Amino acid sequence: MNEKGFTYPVSICLLMFFSFTLVINLQQYVTEKRFNKETETILKQEYYMMGAVRQVERLLKDGTLQGSSGGTIQYRTGEVIYEIKPLTASTDQITFRLKLDTNEESIGFANYDKEMKKMTKWVERN
Repeated sequence: MNEKGFTYPVSICLLMFFSFTLVINLQQYVTEKRFNKETETILKQEYYMMGAVRQVERLLKDGTLQGSSGGTIQYRTGEVIYEIKPLTASTDQITFRLKLDTNEESIGFANYDKEMKKMTKWVERN
């Protein structure tokens, strides 16, 4: 049996196999890291919006924002700007604009019932 020239093709095949395995694992790592970053941004948006809604609801319930047309709530990595507009005699519409430091923006609308002293409707747009 003639074995001349057998090791070079086997070595090339093994090198290609390990190279492809490395590239596939690297691509999977990069994709997973990007997905985690997007998930973190989405969760941060939801957390900041919900915190702003609860804080404004508490301030309206206490009467602190009586006659106010809006304000700003600062967070560590962003801010929420809210505007209060009367819809009816017993209902106000509050517009929340969230802007993160990463330039991600989100808008939410809430209706506050003055008689029940709580938010009755919530709609969020990205």
